[in-house]
Order: sequence, then C-alpha cells, then structure tokens
Amino acid sequence: MAMGGQRMNPKDQPEDFPVRTSEVGGIYVNTVGTASVVQIGDRAEVNASLRALAVQRASDHLISGNVYFESYDIFDRDTPTLKTLINEQDPEPDYVRTTNCLPTISVGCIEIIAISSAALLLIGNGLKMKGEARVKHVRQFASPSPVPTIYDDAGRMKKLEG
Repeated sequence: MAMGGQRMNPKDQPEDFPVRTSEVGGIYVNTVGTASVVQIGDRAEVNASLRALAVQRASDHLISGNVYFESYDIFDRDTPTLKTLINEQDPEPDYVRTTNCLPTISVGCIEIIAISSAALLLIGNGLKMKGEARVKHVRQFASPSPVPTIYDDAGRMKKLEG
C-alpha cells in the first residue's frame, strides 16, 4: 500500500483507499507453526517460506550420519504459479475490485487448533501474500527379517521336521 492511504492499481493509477479498522471479538490459537503469521490489522506484504527435513531414525542421529537439503530435488524445484485469473484469449490478468461501504472489518470469535508452516491468519487488508513450505520426510528404520511360513502354497499347514 502506498503512503497517504492510497493503493496503486496494476496500471499505476492511484485510487482513494479508505482507512480500515479491524475488530475481533475473541481469538484463540493453540499452535502457530514455523514461518507463520497471525495478524490483526492491515498487512502490505507477506513472504513466508519454510524448508525443512523431518528425519526419523531407529538409531541415534549422531552415529547415523547427516542428511542434506542438496540430496533432495524438492528444494531446488521452481515454485509453481497459480494462473486461475488468466484468460486464454486475453493474457492480461483480471483484477478484482471491491467497494466496502463500511470502513470496518468485523469478526466474531475465532478458534483455531493449528496454523501450519508458512501459513497466514490475517484479519484486515492484505495486498500481496505468498506462502511456501517444502518439507521432506525421511524415515530410516531397519526392515524386519522375513519369518519363514509354516503354510504351503495351498494354505495347508506344513509338517515341521526336526
């Protein structure tokens, strides 16, 4: 948002932007994950990003060796883009314009169990929001040894010798 209560539209033409007030009756958030934001009020830009390796092992991490981000291509891939507002005949994106008769954003009570990684809870105006979480789960457990069967191919119990 530009200074002086004005917002620039895509054609760089200023338009009047009234001051907005955010009112919240009550809010309870149990958990906010890494790189997440909870904000009551206006926010011009959010760029939340999280890269994580979640490693589960049967043995101690100190003796099992290290795990590196470079080993997994998920962390090097380009960020996918959302192109739902692009019309095939008109390559210019469509913009949503709203008129708010009341300058107040009023919310009742909110109860949230968890806000996950690189997520946003915003009660107010938001101009530019981006959230990206890339998590690779690695599980390293020894495979159980196969148990010899006591049944034959027809499902009958074999005679145990010895």
